[in-house]
Amino acid sequence: MDRLTLHLIGPVEMTGPGDRRLTPRGMRARGALAVLGTARGLRVTRARLQDLLFSDRDPDHGNASLRQLLREIRQGLGPARDALVTGPGWVGLDPDWVQVDLAARPGPDGQVPEFAADLDIPDPEFEDWLRDARQTAAARTPQVATADALPDLLLSDPVSIGQDAMVLATMILSEAAGRAADLLPIAVLSPGAAPRGAYVRVSSMANVQGGVFSLLVRLIHQPSGRVMWSQRLTAPLAGLDGQLDDLAARCCLGMLQVLDQGRALGAAMGISFADVFSFSASRLAHADQVLAQLGDSITPAVTLSLRAWIRTTHAFERLTPDPRQAIAEAAELAARARRAAPFHATALAVQSVVEAYLDRDQIAFDLSRQAVLADPGNPLARLAHSRALTGVDRFADSAAQARAGLDQALSSLNPANWHLGIGVAMMRAGDLSAATRHLEAVHRFAPDNRPALRFLAALRYAQRDEEGTVRALLALRRLEPDFSLDLMGSDGYPVDSLRRLGLLQVAGSRLI
Repeated sequence: MDRLTLHLIGPVEMTGPGDRRLTPRGMRARGALAVLGTARGLRVTRARLQDLLFSDRDPDHGNASLRQLLREIRQGLGPARDALVTGPGWVGLDPDWVQVDLAARPGPDGQVPEFAADLDIPDPEFEDWLRDARQTAAARTPQVATADALPDLLLSDPVSIGQDAMVLATMILSEAAGRAADLLPIAVLSPGAAPRGAYVRVSSMANVQGGVFSLLVRLIHQPSGRVMWSQRLTAPLAGLDGQLDDLAARCCLGMLQVLDQGRALGAAMGISFADVFSFSASRLAHADQVLAQLGDSITPAVTLSLRAWIRTTHAFERLTPDPRQAIAEAAELAARARRAAPFHATALAVQSVVEAYLDRDQIAFDLSRQAVLADPGNPLARLAHSRALTGVDRFADSAAQARAGLDQALSSLNPANWHLGIGVAMMRAGDLSAATRHLEAVHRFAPDNRPALRFLAALRYAQRDEEGTVRALLALRRLEPDFSLDLMGSDGYPVDSLRRLGLLQVAGSRLI
């Protein structure tokens, strides 16, 4: 029999094969599914279920309402109606039919939704039960995907009546898939390969007409058949050479966005590019757990590099009580990534960032330059090179490198880091006004980015903006409960660049 899945984090949803939606429309019916899905053995007594959902009705009326509710659930299940089982005095879900999914997936805003987020049943008994269930779910260790849950990326041959258009389409999509594999640990399969399980098929049509190259790309989830992304790209043949990188980057962006939608693709807990490059301790921990479980199963250089990047974020962001230990772990992971693939742009870039944290600026610069030479289109290579250029006092070059990265399509995945690179370069070049504008952009894109707030507090104070300084300091205190101006001025606090530039007067301001 085909298994059903009851999703309980976020909206309550019952899905069948091919992600077919079998969820009842009524809120109390969905509430009953939430109760059954969290009960021992997926069973509860009818009296308990009636009391939770209809405590404000007399017993006879409540019993009739419960019967109607169970009919509604069965109707929603359709041909799988036998998944709802009953017995003397009890009701439940058949565990041979139904599996319960309690995976905590970040939504588009990066936040993990709460348990049964769509339920608002005005019954005091149910409200008490739901509050306790949400507290229990929030305290539970997040479930992690297995490597088998990651979708493959299957490249289909482009459809075209012209050989030239087919060759161009193949070049663009192959490069896009390769870039996606440099940034996420996925398997890229050639036409005719047999995927291991769920996969994303890259389908395309290309033609050349009237001096214009057109490429229609669709990303289709299998086995559900859903079209997850579709875009038509055009470029005049006369200037196509200069646009090939941009077309590949736009296709890569679509691939990464679709692969990030782990839930929609049927994965238990997919790798999220947004989690890896976030500034949230919980999201970083989730990403690290999934990457650790993948191990060496797919592109170990990428997996190890991303785990090293996460640890550099812990150190830079002061998300750990022991930044030295985090950097030591990052260095060990980065070294393993280099051993797995010595000339991999992502591995070179991440090792450059580790060396930069350790103030080995020339080594960081050399590694980042090698990363850019290996793959000029790799966003991590450009980002690492921008940071390394700042470390060797080439501020204008650093800002130019970051601006070039910000102009690329892939920058939309992580714009805060690009603005941070430009802001730091401008700050070290002495242009405090421009630095402030870019650091404010960092805060808009990533309100939980701590370095940006440290820099903003110092720069606004230097520019006599005390109101803005206080806003930055209070925002920093919300992210760092132990924050104080005395701590900011101490040797162990990560503001060495501000201290070297003479911009740490804010630590003695007594504004908060």
